[in-house]
Amino acid sequence: MKKLLPAASLLVFSVFAAGLRASAPARAAQNAGGQGLEARVAALEGELASVKKSNEETQALLAQTLTYLDKQTKAAQTLLAALDEVEKQGFAVGENWRSRETLLAGMRAYWSGVGNGLPKPPSAAAAPAKPAAPPARTRPGQ
Repeated sequence: MKKLLPAASLLVFSVFAAGLRASAPARAAQNAGGQGLEARVAALEGELASVKKSNEETQALLAQTLTYLDKQTKAAQTLLAALDEVEKQGFAVGENWRSRETLLAGMRAYWSGVGNGLPKPPSAAAAPAKPAAPPARTRPGQ
C-alpha cells in the first residue's frame, strides 16, 4: 500500500495537471474571442451613431425642403392672382399702363420669395462663403 500511494498520487496529480494545461488555451481563446466581440460591438455602435446622425441631417433637410416648397406654392398663388387682376384690367386687350404695373408687382412678389428659405445641406453650412466679385474694370485713361 505504501508503494501504491505515491503512484496513485502521481496519477491523480498528472490528471489534474493535464486538465489545467488543457483548460488554459480554452480560457485564452475565450478571452481573445470576447475581446474581438467587444471591438466588433464598439465598431458597430460607432457606425450606428454615424447612420443616426446622417438620418437626422436628412430629416432636417427634408423639413427645410418642404417649407421651401410651401413658400413657392404661396408665391405662385400670389402671381396667379396678380395675373387674373391684370387680365381684368385689360392687359390682353391693349396697352394699359395700370395693368402692366399690376403685372410687375405680381412678378416682383413671386420672384422675391423664390430664393428665400432655400434649403442647404448641413455640410454646406460649414463651407466658406462665395468669393467676392472681382473689381470693376476701368478703361485706360479714365
